[in-house]
Amino acid sequence: MEIRSLVKEDYEASVIMIAEFAEESLSAYGTYLDLDKLRTVFESGFLTSFGAFVDGKMVGLLGGQIVEDLCSKLPVYQEMIWFVTKEHRSHGRELLAHAMAWCRDQKITRMTMVCMHNSRMDTLFKLYERLGFKPVETHFVKEIE
Repeated sequence: MEIRSLVKEDYEASVIMIAEFAEESLSAYGTYLDLDKLRTVFESGFLTSFGAFVDGKMVGLLGGQIVEDLCSKLPVYQEMIWFVTKEHRSHGRELLAHAMAWCRDQKITRMTMVCMHNSRMDTLFKLYERLGFKPVETHFVKEIE
């Protein structure tokens, strides 16, 4: 397994990886991905994202962007997607560790991760806490008719 920063040649594979994530995770919420919109949004975080590759094929993606903390004004790495294909999920932590090392190299001292409320929520909460993350807030969404 190779884990590295993405380069422009990885863009299409990243879009495919995000579509796989959407199919597996977002459809449970009745949400479906607009690939054109995805391309626009992901471009802002593409070069601050990381991929896991097996035999040259992307099998994992941790995408994020650098934003300014509203209170401290310090840079924060904000994860937008962390997804690894089912057969390679055991390498997800390596992907996260690579992103955290990159943040340290960039003098970024805070990372925020997103956790969807789904059937794996408890597992992900426990994982994040074991890795030293603290829960900060939960978002609630309501469809307005």
